[in-house]
Amino acid sequence: MCHIKLHVLPYVTFKILQFMEIEEAIANSTSNQEQLVLALQEKLRDFGLTKNESKIYVYLSKSGPQKAIEISRNENIPRTETYHLLSNLEAKGIVTPSIQKPTKFSALEIDKAIESIITNQQKRIEELKILKNDMVELWESFENINKYSKTEISKFETAMRKYAKSEKLRKNFKARVKKMKQKSDMLDN
Repeated sequence: MCHIKLHVLPYVTFKILQFMEIEEAIANSTSNQEQLVLALQEKLRDFGLTKNESKIYVYLSKSGPQKAIEISRNENIPRTETYHLLSNLEAKGIVTPSIQKPTKFSALEIDKAIESIITNQQKRIEELKILKNDMVELWESFENINKYSKTEISKFETAMRKYAKSEKLRKNFKARVKKMKQKSDMLDN
């Protein structure tokens, strides 16, 4: 009996060492994947995504369509924040919701997502160029404020509030049109 134990012991030790090597390789592989995911998330932040927006985008790219609650659980992001982030990603044109209920969200392919981000940034630059003249005019009015009466200043402030409100309404309208177009495009496909 002792004779058998002596032969089995080296075999068992060998198998344990083999298992440990495999386990280490898997751990290194997982570690490499995690590092790659973190690098991808960091690069997406260079394109203007927040840390959590980039986490969600990469997660959806890896896992395919998911419900918001699944994203929240798997990425450890509060549920209410997850809905807000998904809305932001949808507005940026890189995540699309499904039409069926419950809604599942999908990530666009990376090249299309980056192109969408670039297009949105270019539009934003054009908007800023348009607003530049208004800002210069507003600044000049600010510099000359002592020359105006309280009534004129009050009229100016009212006009600025109306302008700010119309700007917000315009942005909301553009976002809604974009969502409708995306849903229409999804139905056409």
